[in-house]
Amino acid sequence: MFFKKEKSKQQEKGDFYLGVQKIFRIENSADLLAAGKVNGTIYKGAAIYITNPGEDSELTELTTVTEIIINNNSVDNAADTFVIVKLEAGSKLQLKPGSVLFTRNVSVKNVHDAYIYTLGESYISTKKMELTDIDYDNMSLTDLAELRRLFCWLIEQKKTQETEEIKAFNKKTLDSISHHMCSRILSSQEIYTVIHKKTGEPFMIAQVIKQPDQYLTTPPDIMLIPKAYINVIKNQYNPDVFDIVKIENGSDKKGIYNFLGSTFYLNGACGVKVIYDNFSIDACMLVEKPDYSNLPPIQRPVTNPDVERWLLLLGQMNEPKTDDEKLIYNIFYGHLFRELASANFIIPMKMNAKMAPPDENGKTVITEDSTMEFPTKNGKNGRDAVCMFTDWKRLRMNYKESDGWDGLIQPISGMIEKFDCAINATEYLSAGCYIDKDFYDANIK
Repeated sequence: MFFKKEKSKQQEKGDFYLGVQKIFRIENSADLLAAGKVNGTIYKGAAIYITNPGEDSELTELTTVTEIIINNNSVDNAADTFVIVKLEAGSKLQLKPGSVLFTRNVSVKNVHDAYIYTLGESYISTKKMELTDIDYDNMSLTDLAELRRLFCWLIEQKKTQETEEIKAFNKKTLDSISHHMCSRILSSQEIYTVIHKKTGEPFMIAQVIKQPDQYLTTPPDIMLIPKAYINVIKNQYNPDVFDIVKIENGSDKKGIYNFLGSTFYLNGACGVKVIYDNFSIDACMLVEKPDYSNLPPIQRPVTNPDVERWLLLLGQMNEPKTDDEKLIYNIFYGHLFRELASANFIIPMKMNAKMAPPDENGKTVITEDSTMEFPTKNGKNGRDAVCMFTDWKRLRMNYKESDGWDGLIQPISGMIEKFDCAINATEYLSAGCYIDKDFYDANIK
């Protein structure tokens, strides 16, 4: 009965929430002082929850307000104003700028709004974005992404007042935020990405921009979503079209790095977006581009990111209907045709003979009666089609090494006289293309 009475008493006093802007330690005390703007009426003795909306951990802690201070005066309550509150055993809690204190019945939206407001007040309004190492250490990937969004909005609002000095400061600050975001991405225990169901690969985000005398395609990026925001963001993507997939870093802390490396240097993505699509981080800031120049040509892995990016962008599209859709479709195909002309592909092959070990240049000798087996499909107009793949990842979807399948490297020009070419004919047919002789002669040759 006592608990119920206390609960009713608290409800009578109403609910409130407060975004923490500053924290002050108290000498020789486990209590802590937290400063911020309260929304609603805060009162001495209130039991409150503490959360960090930008952190991947879902930890929500409980403490008590033991004192309220306004203008150096202790008060019993305060409403809709800036306050300093003393929190019982607050030094043992996960408090930082951006933390939110709230009572039981406060909505998730109010907590989130307080979090965003407090990030802006703490780092932009108060610190003028002059961030220290301690500030960066306190911020999660989500904190950094939200702060960058707020700062970019402010930069745009003050564009007409921008001097060269301010412009240089803004660039340096944004570069620093991006650098720390990279560190957070690669060290996360897990992160989420958006997969397009038609291609089975991360959704590629690109725009076609009209210029006075041409159209430009922005380098395609993929979307990354921190665990902290998965429930905030996932409803923005149609589940009939997209899957939201978790990428785990694993015990070796290389899972996210390897995923990004494959996405950049096999699929052809040029960077990542985090939560929002109005800025991106370049691929090379996260994973260095592989350098195979010291290897003999025969030992260099076959990759075609410049082909694959256009296959995936086209594969994501439905049949174009509007003039704008047809324009984008044709632009993407134009890029693809140019890359197909010079690309080398892997053809699945079984060698029905033993070969001598290759020499230092990768050359070997096979016997005169040796034969090679290539898988073909029924093609168009009575011609067979040979299967060709942009990389080993795609080839191994259909042709396993355990079944004896190896590969032969060939350009389309090496096969098109005798065979049509089925590029990346996996279960994700939308992510491949079919080239016959007439099409090759008209568009690629």
